[in-house]
Amino acid sequence: MQKRTIFSLLFTLLTLCVFAQEFSAGFRAGLNFSTIDGPSEMDANGNELETYELSTGFHVGGMANLKFTDIFSVRGELLYSQKGVDYNFNGDSFWIFDVQNSEQKVYATGDRSTILSVTNSYIELPFMAVGRFGRIEVSGGMSVGFLVSSRGSGELNFNGTTSTGSAVDPFTIALDYNYFKKRSDVNDVEIRQIGNRSVEIPKTLGAYYELLDEDDRLFNPVDLGLIGGVAFFVNQGLFLGIRAQYGLNDLTQNSRDISRSSLDADNNYILLDDTDRNLTIQASVGFSF
Repeated sequence: MQKRTIFSLLFTLLTLCVFAQEFSAGFRAGLNFSTIDGPSEMDANGNELETYELSTGFHVGGMANLKFTDIFSVRGELLYSQKGVDYNFNGDSFWIFDVQNSEQKVYATGDRSTILSVTNSYIELPFMAVGRFGRIEVSGGMSVGFLVSSRGSGELNFNGTTSTGSAVDPFTIALDYNYFKKRSDVNDVEIRQIGNRSVEIPKTLGAYYELLDEDDRLFNPVDLGLIGGVAFFVNQGLFLGIRAQYGLNDLTQNSRDISRSSLDADNNYILLDDTDRNLTIQASVGFSF
């Protein structure tokens, strides 16, 4: 579906080029205020465990306009654009400890707190129909983005009780995520005695410590979305604009999107079959030649 949509956009743009009366170019740059629109995990009492807050990034790039009349034109853009989210998890959760010098695991339940700032960088190609009414310009269309970088940073805190009743004192782990990188070995660990086991607590974690399928990344490589906005022209070329983008496809891959609140009856990860979408507000300044 994604490939068909991209090819349809390119074909439409090439067809419009044949009938265009005037060509112009320009550039735009500004700030992105983005988050993820998706469901939150819930605890046993129906309280939300996750929140998705606005993250700030930027966009910059060029644009090409094909003018048909004084009112109507079409526009294509090539942008570098940062999207992301400030993610928080607070509440009932679990932790799986590796046992030192053993393949055994120790399972615990308790309270987890996670703060994670995620930045996804895209090469974006927006295609829009544009209406110009004096100094006011209204635009709308579709955008396709190709993920070129995906990072996250933050920290995780946990405390609780093992399945055998041993207390797990609070610990903190730094999160340094590169979602393009497969799981790497954890060498810097704290050794702690829990019950009669010596368990390992990593001091820093990468993105795929909770390993499922090494071939998958969490975030999908292509992001399709709707885009629409309005701009005000200060003079013939300089403009100020604001617009919104809303993703059409699932931002995350189900094989990597796991529950943080619980394991299944066999202590396996639970995959979340839900849909998470990018939601972005762009504030821009630009110039059209």
